[in-house]
Amino acid sequence: MLFAIVVIGIILRVFMPGVIVAVAKPFWLSGTVLTAGVGNAGSLFSDKITLARELEAMLAENAALKAANATQEARIQDLQQLLGGRTEPEAGVVAGVLARPPVSPYDILIIDAGSDQGVVEGSRVLGPGGMPVGVIESVTARSARALLYSTPGHETESWIGDARIPVTLMGEGTGALSAIVSREAGIIVGDRVYASGPGALAVGTVISVDNDPSSPRSSVDIRPLQNPFSLTWVTIVP
Repeated sequence: MLFAIVVIGIILRVFMPGVIVAVAKPFWLSGTVLTAGVGNAGSLFSDKITLARELEAMLAENAALKAANATQEARIQDLQQLLGGRTEPEAGVVAGVLARPPVSPYDILIIDAGSDQGVVEGSRVLGPGGMPVGVIESVTARSARALLYSTPGHETESWIGDARIPVTLMGEGTGALSAIVSREAGIIVGDRVYASGPGALAVGTVISVDNDPSSPRSSVDIRPLQNPFSLTWVTIVP
């Protein structure tokens, strides 16, 4: 049987070669189509992977840009709050707050400007709107340590009320201030407290007055107008 098939194949190849081509051509075409299909399918799969990776990269870049924009917007808002309504910024060094309580010791700020930026010991530290909040205690090349007025035992020359009654503010810690005044001075709850310096620089408000009839002096408790533990930017001035 096998011999007969071989003989027939030889006869067809010698005398009728077109018959073999006609019979085999559909199978050849099918193989070519299948090979092309496999190649196209592989190419499409590769393209989808590439597109997915490009989309993932674009989404990651978009998220990074959104985060950067949010950071810039926060910085702009903080600086606008720091400058307040002034048409010209206070002459001094604008610095960011690196650490505040409870990260730093209470009533201490660590700022990101130092002697390289012109900061010197004893300089005033101003918060939003030019409000005084403390003084520079020590300086390194690129950072400084600021004592808030509320630092325990720290004394600040100030005035109270519309009559500008001179007093010495005493730091009580954790943002609190106090003062001792003459009972006859007439200090009342709600009176503003001002730091000494150019102009009337409000720093706090009287929240209680202890008028002991047996004492000629009154103990005054004062709350700062600016929460020093929420500061993100300050201005340092001589």
